[in-house]
Amino acid sequence: MSFYKTFEISDVVTACRNQKCNKATGHDDMAMEALIHGTYRLFVHLTVLFNLCINVGYLPNGFMQSLIIPLVKNKSGDLSDLNNYREIALSPVLPKLFEKLLEKFLRYDSVADSHQFGFKTGHLTSLCTNVLKQSIDYYTSRGSYVFACFVNFQKAFDKVNYWKLFLKLMDDGVDEKVVRILA
Repeated sequence: MSFYKTFEISDVVTACRNQKCNKATGHDDMAMEALIHGTYRLFVHLTVLFNLCINVGYLPNGFMQSLIIPLVKNKSGDLSDLNNYREIALSPVLPKLFEKLLEKFLRYDSVADSHQFGFKTGHLTSLCTNVLKQSIDYYTSRGSYVFACFVNFQKAFDKVNYWKLFLKLMDDGVDEKVVRILA
C-alpha cells in the first residue's frame, strides 16, 4: 500500500490557504502571504515543483536551510547564561509548504497517536497533566497507592536512528519516493 500518488493543484491551494499570516520569514525573506494570496498559475508551478522533487528524489539546497535564532526564556534572568535561551529555526516558506503537503501522506491512525498530547492539534500537554491528576485522585480516594515513572525525552530527538525510522515508514506502507526525499 502506498500513501503517495501525486500532489494535486487542489492540495497545494488548500495547503497555501491554511497557512498563517504574520510569521517570521526565513533566510529567503519571502513572506507566507505571498503563497496565501497566490494565483492559480503560482499553484500550478508549485504543484509541478513539488511533484518533481518527489519523483526525482531531490530537494533544492534552500529547502534544507534554516535560520536559527536564540530567544530569551526569562528576560529578567541572567542573559549571559546559555540555559536562559532556546533556539527556533526559521525556515523558508516553500519548504514549510512542502512539509505540510507531505504530512498529508504520512498521517495514519494508531493507538499510540491517541495518547499523544504534545505537538498535536487540540491535544495540549496541560490536558495530559489533568488526566494524570484525575487518575491519581481516583486511586488515592479509594485508598490505593499510585506509583509513577516519568521519562524525559528532551534530548531523544538527537539520538534517533533515522535509518530505522525510514525503514519503519516503508514497513507502514509509505511510498519509497516519499521516504527517499525524507532521507
